[in-house]
Amino acid sequence: MTAVAMAVRTAVIRHRLPSLVIGVVVLLSAATSVLAAMLLVESNAPFDRAFARQAGAHVSAVFDPAKASAAALAATAHRPGVTAAAGPFDAVTAGLSAGPIKLGLARVVGRADPGGPVDRITLDAGRWLTGPGQIVLSRDLAGGPRGLEYGSLTADIPGSPALRVVGVADSITDTADAWVWPGQHDVLQAEGVLTMRRMLYRFASAEDDAAVRGSLDVALADLPADASIGLSFYLANKRSVDRTSGIALPFVLAFAVLALVVSVLIVATVVTGAVVAGYRTIGISKALGFTPGQVVTVYAGQALVPGLLGCLLGVAAGNALAVPLLARTQQAYDVVGGVDPPLWVDAAVAPAVLASVGVTAVAAAWRAGRIPAVQAITIGRAPRSGRGRRARQWLAARLPGPTGLGLGLPFARPARSAATVLAILLGATTVVFATGLSASLSQATAAFTRAGAVPVEVEMAETPSAPGLAETAAVRRIIQSRPGTARLVGARDIGIRTPGLSQSALLTGYDADASWTGFALVSGRWYAGPDEIVAGSRLLRSIGRAVGDTLTISGEQGTREVRIVGEAFDDTHDGLAIVGPIATLSGLTARTWPDRFEIALDQTTDPGAYLRTLAGALTGHPASAEPRRDQDTTVVLMLSLIATLTVLLVAVAALGVFTTVVLNTYERIHQFGVLKSIGTTPGQIRAVVVLSMIGIGLPAGILAVPVGYTLHRTIVALMADIAGTGIPASVLDVYSPAHLAALSTGGVLVAFLGALVPAGWAAHMHVATALRAE
Repeated sequence: MTAVAMAVRTAVIRHRLPSLVIGVVVLLSAATSVLAAMLLVESNAPFDRAFARQAGAHVSAVFDPAKASAAALAATAHRPGVTAAAGPFDAVTAGLSAGPIKLGLARVVGRADPGGPVDRITLDAGRWLTGPGQIVLSRDLAGGPRGLEYGSLTADIPGSPALRVVGVADSITDTADAWVWPGQHDVLQAEGVLTMRRMLYRFASAEDDAAVRGSLDVALADLPADASIGLSFYLANKRSVDRTSGIALPFVLAFAVLALVVSVLIVATVVTGAVVAGYRTIGISKALGFTPGQVVTVYAGQALVPGLLGCLLGVAAGNALAVPLLARTQQAYDVVGGVDPPLWVDAAVAPAVLASVGVTAVAAAWRAGRIPAVQAITIGRAPRSGRGRRARQWLAARLPGPTGLGLGLPFARPARSAATVLAILLGATTVVFATGLSASLSQATAAFTRAGAVPVEVEMAETPSAPGLAETAAVRRIIQSRPGTARLVGARDIGIRTPGLSQSALLTGYDADASWTGFALVSGRWYAGPDEIVAGSRLLRSIGRAVGDTLTISGEQGTREVRIVGEAFDDTHDGLAIVGPIATLSGLTARTWPDRFEIALDQTTDPGAYLRTLAGALTGHPASAEPRRDQDTTVVLMLSLIATLTVLLVAVAALGVFTTVVLNTYERIHQFGVLKSIGTTPGQIRAVVVLSMIGIGLPAGILAVPVGYTLHRTIVALMADIAGTGIPASVLDVYSPAHLAALSTGGVLVAFLGALVPAGWAAHMHVATALRAE
């Protein structure tokens, strides 16, 4: 073994604490870097990768079984341009209920195999079907894996067949809401229910809507023109997922940058501190004949040995953490498929982290390699006497002993203190930013779902002959008579067309005052007349209109012109929605009476109990009571992702504080021994160490408030811009003065917690041991 290798080995073993700190810091840095890089990779075109992995369907087509036999549909799989097909699958649209809870109308498909050449279904929880009497719910219908808790469901069709929930699954192209066994005839061929057959296709040419339509026309050329009764193109799902991933990308990128910067800062601080602490050893090594290059090599090796071990463990830990985190990210983006962390990220991160450790160590040891041996031995690990002397003397003269000494310590190592301030600043900024972002997402969910204002809805049954005025009035009277009903308004939704929009929009007409129903306005006011409407923010941006403009809308029976008086923060119908009085429907459709009701409850009324009694009262009427969805699965998963990233970043920042205190204490063991020998108490020593970090944490915490506040507003505005929507004040202005004041103490708290352990170590150090320390 060469002298340099022996010196490296001895340094690593002898200086166990610096080696351990370097290893732990590099471990956390590597793990955080792996996570950040993988999140960025996952945020890049998630739909395209999941679509390829799951063999998604370019088109999901529904056919009338009376006009297209199973054999004729199977033959379409062999038409020119069709690269793969699955089906035909028997299908129905039926309501599903779990006791009094109405899950709503669901596309139920008979399918025995979750695999196949097209649309491979991925299970979130439970298992796939093994026979009749079972049902697998889609993720959206079930509300996540907890859908298994429903136990069993009842299909709202003749005979009311019961089905046991055995799994929760999802399809990348949303081809069904639920799946049953193909032999489940009491559902798929129930008497009086409209039965269908579904085919799934993949085409050689499907780059845009026109290409998909052309390929589909060739595939269906041998079928009657009216055989198809419904189509769903994959590009609609792709646009929705791309928009969601685009919305999430700014905050994922912000967390990734914060994580990488904090990691580099801490690695630089630790390695520099280790080199500074070894100046005396450097001098002795040079006195024994080590060249400057060998000295630099020894210290680079001393940092790289524990750094290599920490890097390997960190990459492994990052991959272990990435699997559940990437799974949650996929769910947030509403894509499916197994999580397969890309190995090239590990191959890129590990050398990069090790290179940063090596470069930092070489840079820190370079001056030490050129310093004369006598000077290096004389300096030891103490900071140069001139550094921060005036500031320390000024503080010592004006403040009590421990306070002045503690607050003056950071001035002895200005570069290290500056790096620590920056690490605390970034950690505290992360907390401020994450707190505001979580609050904004929660406010956005509340605005989208409107469940706080409208906890219960009543839907009139969808039948060929829709419920008439008399039935609607009877249902209204039942709702009004129920104890706990505070407000009630009827509504009807119709599809409309408007110039500049290639797809249909949704017009909701209310038959009474609906200003209380929870719509959040970005700008303008609520409508006041039949020719005034409030339009969704994304709709206005899609057609280039604004509040004050007029808009021409067309329905099944005619066209009318309305004035836009308000811009709403609304994601109904993918944000392409319009709200107005029910009189606006006149001339657009023949049915201008409500087909559903939105209900507000008294503050003392329990929504669950109210829902059960209302459902019983509506028995025999063509209506069903349902709770309004109060959570958005995507937002819930994003909040979980934000919490995970915040905890990791704060942990890394706290470790940076701990590392700085350990290095400062390690350098001043002898000084603390002198202080204790002249009567300084352990409590005063502890106060000196803690105050040295509080003096750093206080300005960092205060500065983190405006930095985090600005970052929050910038990222939220960018997310809204990507989503093509405006931002209401309730979503953006989530910080109160008291909230900001509390967050400003975050830096002090991190500094205090990080300093406690090394402060206790310094306070209880024996005087003789401290005085012998070099």
